[in-house]
Amino acid sequence: MQGTLSEDVLPGLLRELYVGRKTGVLYFIRGEERRGVRFRKGNIVRADTNVKDERLGETLVRLSLLGQVDLGRATEIVLREKRRLGEVLADLGVMDKEHLDEALALHVREILLKVFSLNEGTYAFEDQDPEAPLDEDVTLRLSTGEMILEAVRRVQDPDVVRYVLGDIDRILGLSNDPLLRFQRITLNPVDGYLLSRIDGTLSAREVMQLAPVGTEESQRSLLGLLSTGVVEFLQLPPKTPQKALPPLARPAPAPPRPTAAAPAATATPTPAPAPAPAALPREATPPAAAAGAAADEGANTRRQEIVEAFEGLKTRNHFEVLGIPKASSEAQVKEAYFRLAKRFHPDVQHDRSLADLRDKLEAVFIRLGEAYEVLRNPRTRSSYENDLAARMPRAQPAASAAGEAPAPDPQIDVRLAEEAIRKAEKRFIEEKFWDAIQLLEPAIPRVQGKVKHRARVLLARSYLKNPHWVKRAEELLQTVVHDEPKYVDAYFVLGTIYKNGNLRSRALNMFRKVLELKPEHEEAAAEAAALGPGADEPSAESSEGGGLLKKLFGRT
Repeated sequence: MQGTLSEDVLPGLLRELYVGRKTGVLYFIRGEERRGVRFRKGNIVRADTNVKDERLGETLVRLSLLGQVDLGRATEIVLREKRRLGEVLADLGVMDKEHLDEALALHVREILLKVFSLNEGTYAFEDQDPEAPLDEDVTLRLSTGEMILEAVRRVQDPDVVRYVLGDIDRILGLSNDPLLRFQRITLNPVDGYLLSRIDGTLSAREVMQLAPVGTEESQRSLLGLLSTGVVEFLQLPPKTPQKALPPLARPAPAPPRPTAAAPAATATPTPAPAPAPAALPREATPPAAAAGAAADEGANTRRQEIVEAFEGLKTRNHFEVLGIPKASSEAQVKEAYFRLAKRFHPDVQHDRSLADLRDKLEAVFIRLGEAYEVLRNPRTRSSYENDLAARMPRAQPAASAAGEAPAPDPQIDVRLAEEAIRKAEKRFIEEKFWDAIQLLEPAIPRVQGKVKHRARVLLARSYLKNPHWVKRAEELLQTVVHDEPKYVDAYFVLGTIYKNGNLRSRALNMFRKVLELKPEHEEAAAEAAALGPGADEPSAESSEGGGLLKKLFGRT
């Protein structure tokens, strides 16, 4: 992904990275100037630049958030010990974590605002592994959706806005993706008004004709909503343009942001105003999203709710995760999913008190989506319900004449467990990883020997499909090699875990262990050769902390 910078490029480019949940670095190059913005699954997490006046330290000094003397002290340590400026400022006690996180978010915003002003130069996006550990990244007090809106609002040429909007006779609807529909973005009154009129029946032209503002302003507002993904054009035939709807009374200037005191009654009657957008707080979510949490709910309660939901992922089935009975209709499944998707939307991480729960929030949100995808489709739901029934304890035979229930037959129990493991292997091949986990976890304690080892390795591989369960997979595999020191597959999967985590020495040891036990193992031989004889030393990328990003920008 690369091209030339122009006024119409940035909104669409940022939307593509955000909506596509991309991970990597977006570079902006103009002459000798280099700027880079790192994305993690669509979220902005860091920015770097080689322009001296735009670096973190200089930006904080310019904004009077850092003294020049403190910057000088910190810079000496940065150069001497090759550490990041933010880390050094925290160690020196110049900034605590809260203020440092705010400073990093402010720095990213300043760099992006500079980029938004560029009408020349080039851009390029470098994809990166979304599961690779990125210790330097932090949860920013910055929403990617907010920055997309900022980019759109800075487009001055109305012809550019009209060109990017395209055919405005297409039907508008709210996004069906909860990740986009319930994101936390600050809407201005025009945004809120347009959003309140989008119902899946009106075209973009008709929605904008209803707006009590000028055409150019409504077009720019609609482009912002489309660029963030909150709304989308539906896959329906465009409407035939009709005679323009009579616009509502247009106050000039645009309607001001409503305040909490706006509804107060007045003694003197006033003319009925044009419908105005509903009052939106500073950090408002779209009306369709509703408010995720009551205003008076404490942060501790929200934290506990998120932690409990995360801890319950392992033991709850899809119905329990969505909090619905098994007899629920498709409509009830959808209603439960969208309600919980608002509640556990990953954008909640931008709240200062919940920033450290980012990974848990993402895990819960992903699992909600998995449950919804299975239960909303009659075919996959039927298959899942059959698997659930097979995992349920079977009813015991009637009590004997002596009044005692007969003991369960261990051989039957083992056969049922082995059958569950075979089903799990099929589910894994079909990429139904959560279904495989649900089959394997209750079956493994009931089998022994090679079957148990094979099932535990398969369970670990299934865990690895969730980026937040890598540690769980590693611990399970370590248990396997402890119980059976010659189990080749466990060593190989451990090697891939360590390789993906940039632990090259550990990875090489695992692959060498595989070759020691099975010299003809081609995959292990290829992995060991790729790591090379110098794998026992820290890699250049690891020691420098960031590969191409560091090569381009160095340390600031």
